[in-house]
Amino acid sequence: MDQIQSAEPTAADIAQRRWIYVPYDRVTDRTGPVAEQAARDTGIVLVESTAMAHRRPYHKKKLVLLISNMRHFALEQVARGCSVLYQFSPRSHGQALLDLQRERGLPELTAMQPAERELRLDLTQAVQDGLKLREVADTTWLSTSEDFTSVFGAYKPGRSYVMDRFYRRMRQQTGILMEKHKPVGGKFSFDAENRKPYKNQLPIPVPPAFTPDDVTQEVIDLVARKYPHHFGSISNFDLPTTQHDCDAMWRFALKHLLPTFGPFEDAMRDDQLQLFHSRTSALINLGRLLPADLVRDVEQSAGRSKIPLASAEGFIRQILGWREFMRHIHYQTDGYRLLDVPQEIRPATKRIPPAPDAPFTAPVNMPDPYIGATPSALNASLPLPAVYWGVKSGMHCMDTVVDQVIHEGWSHHITRLMILSNLATLCGFSPRELTDWFWFAYVDAYDWVIETNVLGMATYADGGLTATKPYVSGAAYINRMSNYCGHCQYDPKQSTGEGSCPFTALYWTFLERNQPNLGNNFRLQMPYATLRKKSSQEMVLLRTRAEEALAHLKSFSHPEY
Repeated sequence: MDQIQSAEPTAADIAQRRWIYVPYDRVTDRTGPVAEQAARDTGIVLVESTAMAHRRPYHKKKLVLLISNMRHFALEQVARGCSVLYQFSPRSHGQALLDLQRERGLPELTAMQPAERELRLDLTQAVQDGLKLREVADTTWLSTSEDFTSVFGAYKPGRSYVMDRFYRRMRQQTGILMEKHKPVGGKFSFDAENRKPYKNQLPIPVPPAFTPDDVTQEVIDLVARKYPHHFGSISNFDLPTTQHDCDAMWRFALKHLLPTFGPFEDAMRDDQLQLFHSRTSALINLGRLLPADLVRDVEQSAGRSKIPLASAEGFIRQILGWREFMRHIHYQTDGYRLLDVPQEIRPATKRIPPAPDAPFTAPVNMPDPYIGATPSALNASLPLPAVYWGVKSGMHCMDTVVDQVIHEGWSHHITRLMILSNLATLCGFSPRELTDWFWFAYVDAYDWVIETNVLGMATYADGGLTATKPYVSGAAYINRMSNYCGHCQYDPKQSTGEGSCPFTALYWTFLERNQPNLGNNFRLQMPYATLRKKSSQEMVLLRTRAEEALAHLKSFSHPEY
């Protein structure tokens, strides 16, 4: 903090430079306004807002990762020759910028359009209050709104959007993994080749750990002191916080993980939690790593036969396809607020007196722009149980993944989808509560990525806007794709009775309960045909087991926050 404050600009600096506001999730000098002119002509404004940090009980490691990267970025820009104003404020980002502009006589600020809807709303309000700010296109993305609407047209409630159409267009438009206007390898997706369980076929490289320097340690101490009741553990923080270390993490992933990523990207293990996943999502979503650079590196490595085509395509599909597709869906639907589906009936929120430095809280009669959308196409609304806060349920898969999230703020995409979200969807837990949990529990979570993925693909709360069917399963899938079941008290091959795995009974009763909504879904015809063959006696046993499992999950008290 002292290093940042000692580098504050003079009045002459303020008058002579072009001033750029860098949002907390776009800390890059490799693209956008910061990259457009010489460092000697550039002034940069960053805001560290306790109002944002207090808005949700964000994972302590997410706060450390975000704040330390911002502080390191500020020091990196000072070393580069830029002038930096780093504002510490108890207010929102927009109000802090307005205060700073008035106090220091800053000229109009330039900023890339923020990725988060919340920050866009905040800045819009500040502009209405007098902030002089000009937004320009966010060039960290790989596509534009026009790219999306050229495929699907303007958003219309009630229609479905299939990522594959958008992904194919982006491949054709960019030429990535294309040759003579045709996909390299003869097809656009090799997803069918990337579904193998991991059974020690290959050694897993040990990923690098980045020891906190003095700046990061100062942030760790700050978060431990200022946000002690937030979610998750702060111990053993080892994520990269400098540009050098972020680049090093990617180089390691490119060389040691991506070559074997594809076949095992859907695998789950309790003894190898990361497997071959790069864990770069948090750095991409912060702007420290640029998607264009990663896609280029993977494509070039595949061209030199250092990464198999199926692994390269699988990674590129996640970045160029799914990530871009979902952020467009979020923007087009105003954060899922424009959906024409049943809405979850939410209980009134109890208002708790804020901490002395907590942000302003709107009176009850004022709309809160930060209240999330509440689609619930399957009418799910049960409160999220304490197992998501680390209370042991006895289900080894759930307990393992939640424990990892508590300690790391991360787990890979299949554990998010087929363990955490699968249980919530099968039980009928609130999609909004699950979304908010993901939002504060994961270090890579922001509104545009979490709301679409959880309210959409993970829970089907959007009624099929982004997925052709709910992604749910019984114990058989978990047993096939992981080693969890071999270390669990429940038997995945038993669906009823003592010792049976709850997932299977919950699966069949989920299908039964939602038959009016899902019975005609073309992708669920086989399971519904199987459901119809079950005897009335078996269905009674399945319902009994599902009710027991749900009662067990409800029986635990939530930890206090």
